[in-house]
This record gives sequence, C-alpha cells and structure tokens, in this order.
Amino acid sequence: MERLRCEQDILYYDDKKNIKLYDKIKNACYNIERVLKNDQRSYVAIVNIDGEKYVLKKPIEKNRRKWQRFLSIFRGSESKREYENIQKINKLGFNGAIPYLVVEKKIGPCVVDSYLLYSYLEGKEGRTEDIALISEELKKIHRRGYLHGDSQVMNFLINGNTVYLIDTKLMRNRYGKFGEVFEFIYLEESCDRDIEYDRESIYYKGAIALKKYLIWFSNFKRRLRGKK
Repeated sequence: MERLRCEQDILYYDDKKNIKLYDKIKNACYNIERVLKNDQRSYVAIVNIDGEKYVLKKPIEKNRRKWQRFLSIFRGSESKREYENIQKINKLGFNGAIPYLVVEKKIGPCVVDSYLLYSYLEGKEGRTEDIALISEELKKIHRRGYLHGDSQVMNFLINGNTVYLIDTKLMRNRYGKFGEVFEFIYLEESCDRDIEYDRESIYYKGAIALKKYLIWFSNFKRRLRGKK
C-alpha cells in the first residue's frame, strides 16, 4: 500500500492512478446516485465519477469519538482498516470489492476524519431465500481458518450464484468449533428460517449456554444501572 501526504490529508492506495479519484472527491467532481446510509454512525453512497460507479463510505461516529481518535494513533482509521480487510478478502480468494483509496485527515497524530472509496458491486442484499448460498460461503470461510466477524444475512451480497462479502471483519478463528457455531447461530437469528447444522454437538450446546449467560449478564448490568 502506497502512502502520500497532500497538505492535511494522507492518502493510501495501491495504484498511483487512483490519486485522481482523490482530486475528484476533494473538488466535488462527482454525482451522488444513491445514498445507502446516512445516520450518526456512517455515511455510505453510490457515487459516479467519470461514468464509473464507486461506493463512498465515511465512518462518521468513529471519526468523531475521542477514544477512537486516540486509538487511531496506533492502528490507523476505521477506513484504513476496512481497506486492508477488503484486500484480505480478495487475497484469500473470496469475492469482494476492489479498494481504491483511503483518505485520512489528521490533527497531530490523531485521525479526525476519513473516508474509503471502493468499487460498486452489482447484486442484492442477502435474504432468507439465499440462505443455502450464504451458508456454503460461511463454511468456506471457516474451512480457511477464518471467521466472518458479522455473519448477518444482510452482510452478504448476492449476484446470481456468486456471493460477495461485504461489511465483514475477517479474523483468524481462535475459538475453533465454538466460533463457527456462534457464527451460524448469529446468521440464523438474522433470518426467519432454521439453518441446517449440528445442534447435538457439545460445541452448539456450549455456545447456546454461553449466549444465554451473556444475555442474562447484559440484562443484569442494565438493571443495576437503572437502580442507581
């Protein structure tokens, strides 16, 4: 990954030709085709630059939080980490977007603003009827020794029989079968259909017991806070 400073902005990219995309964004030389998300957490939009579609993503909440700004000293911005994650998706042979550019704005050593620009993918958000395709893709991730990180059905993009990974945080599976089972439980909870996996295994029973405990503990802490 190349790095370039332009006044207060720091650019990260793999191909120098992507610097021109920075100029287009900076000078507002693009058209917004559709806003996918715009709330206190993030801004995501499909933009058109010189006839090509891209996705522009700004992690608003993490850009503004003081603690996240402090952490950016050591690990970079949320945008940069997502860029690297998309690179990992492609390097491991899964289907993902093409990351083009990360721009960070710093005050001192802290990132105070950032955005990510990556390729637009044709397809539809995963739904319950796509669960067979999605389940198989999740198994592929597990077979490679990784976890998806956020295995909700909507975090898979479907185009025909091709499954793209979006909004994922691929991580090494340090939890073995428990980690895999947790991801399938999470996937099942995000749709209205049972998923076929081994519910008799000790891993499933252990994961369910731990999940119930975590829910109980969360509710217990909430009640304690309510009494104060």
